[in-house]
Amino acid sequence: MNAGIVLRMLVLAMIWGGSFLFMRIAVPEFGTGFTASGRIALSALVLLAFLRWQGLSLDWRRHWRAYAWVGALSAGVPFVLFAFMAHHLPAGYSAVLNATVPLFAVLLGWYLQRRRPSWSKLAGVVVGLAGVVTIARFGTVTLTAATLLAFVAGLLAAALYALGAAELRRLFTGADPVVTATGSQIGAALLLSPLLLANLPVRAPALAPSLALTALGLVCTAIAFVIYFRLLRDAGSERATTVTFLVPLFAQVWGALFLHEPITAASLVGLGLVLLAVTLVFEKLRWPQRRRVVIAAATTLAPCSAKDC
Repeated sequence: MNAGIVLRMLVLAMIWGGSFLFMRIAVPEFGTGFTASGRIALSALVLLAFLRWQGLSLDWRRHWRAYAWVGALSAGVPFVLFAFMAHHLPAGYSAVLNATVPLFAVLLGWYLQRRRPSWSKLAGVVVGLAGVVTIARFGTVTLTAATLLAFVAGLLAAALYALGAAELRRLFTGADPVVTATGSQIGAALLLSPLLLANLPVRAPALAPSLALTALGLVCTAIAFVIYFRLLRDAGSERATTVTFLVPLFAQVWGALFLHEPITAASLVGLGLVLLAVTLVFEKLRWPQRRRVVIAAATTLAPCSAKDC
């Protein structure tokens, strides 16, 4: 990979890592419903403008059902779940749960396509779950009904992301990624519009949460999509998805710097296990090849020639 691709991957990881920080700031002021729906609405508007600037068409009448379905799976419902999770869990924890998406992709592929995963991918699923359990059991968060529900919400959001990616490939094979992203964001925005209207602020919000919500919609969703599309085009899907390794790291750093969230040994161990799991799922580790060892004693079992005997 050239320096430009590496730089874009770092920028994207910084942005997506920052999204969990911004949710922690925005949700207490705006609530779960308005934060999730407002973020998607802003993103949909920016992506629609970008789409028009590119001269592309959504073909809305033909694909609106698919846009709504994929948008609900890949943005609408997960954003609500992550906004709820931001009430109860640190930013770093949320990012680690988000990094389990590839693990659920393995399980969904196994179930939906009857495609048995490799031993490396199965090991990744087990190691990833061990990482989540480590953080939940030994981290700084006290396990209560609310925090446990937040963990479940994060895992459910990750599972929906994985299902949304599978449905995107099924319904929009060969389509321009900018078109599908814009259509799915509009579909998600329409789906969550009742939440947006029902949770309009009754007073002028504070500056910091307003800026955080704006950053979530414009930077962490719309601009991040554009960067990601270019990565997919220039580096390929396999290399581009390795950005998943970096997002939890930046989320931990941003949470510690700006929200004073502690980085404990348990959180580092859990993070390490999840990153190892993603490495296993993407089969980035090179397993040592088994060498066939010829046992000298075995040759004595073969019939010997008269000369040798």
